[in-house]
Amino acid sequence: MSALVDARARRDAGMEAAAEAERRDQPEFAPALYAAIAAVARRQATVHVDDVLPLLTVRAQHFNAAGSVWARAIRDGVIVRTGRVRACRTDRTKHAHQSPVYRSMLFGRATVPTAPGRRPPQTAGLPGQIDLFAGGAL
Repeated sequence: MSALVDARARRDAGMEAAAEAERRDQPEFAPALYAAIAAVARRQATVHVDDVLPLLTVRAQHFNAAGSVWARAIRDGVIVRTGRVRACRTDRTKHAHQSPVYRSMLFGRATVPTAPGRRPPQTAGLPGQIDLFAGGAL
């Protein structure tokens, strides 16, 4: 197993462990975060954590619990990576962490993504964009 494949597997396992702990302790967090990401994606062309956090009435209790929710929004075609980052300014506990800026795939569309559990059609990424979850260029 290559180091990159191993790193991805460990990352994914860590995100899932944090998500499971969050579901156990605070089951409303993941659905609320996903809804907030989708709401921002419907109203504007880019999505950043600073746009999403003000919409949440509940905060994660477990470190990295949000990672799997953002990954699901990417898999569902709600957002795609742009390769850009911006410091988080709305959550002091992040210490101005450089968080990704995503492109909305819902902005300007009249429809909402497919029903939960169904995969939407794959969308093309930006020129030269790398999909860190699937590997390789889009």
